[in-house]
Amino acid sequence: MTYEAKEAIREIRTSLIAISNKLQWLSEPALKGAAFEARENAKIEADGPLWLGIAAVADRYHEIQVRRRTGRGVWYALVEILRWDALQRTGEVIASFGERCDSKAKAEEAARRLMTENANCFTAETSVHTEVLCELEWDEEAGAKLL
Repeated sequence: MTYEAKEAIREIRTSLIAISNKLQWLSEPALKGAAFEARENAKIEADGPLWLGIAAVADRYHEIQVRRRTGRGVWYALVEILRWDALQRTGEVIASFGERCDSKAKAEEAARRLMTENANCFTAETSVHTEVLCELEWDEEAGAKLL
């Protein structure tokens, strides 16, 4: 890839992150409105495919919020042990434990159990990060390594 293309991709990535951050924190009604408006813009703007992508992202965040509110669908419990480097102020995941569950409540129970079962991995130089994620939030690449 040329330097010019690399720079363009870097700038586009920065813009995509900003768009995602704007949409991620909207309410359910606001996300529905944003998706609708993005689809309307796609019909009349020259960059219509980009607007359709924005609508798709808004739809995804909306569905995540619905699932978090209702608890329906497949859920995952995730526990990560992070080792911190105080000099560089960075953390590195040194161990991950995950489990697929049929409900949000079961994923919460599984997360508590995974923390207890793997407490021996915790030291003064580590921290524990625990999440319960719906299937839309689950990173399949990382998840495949865990399950």
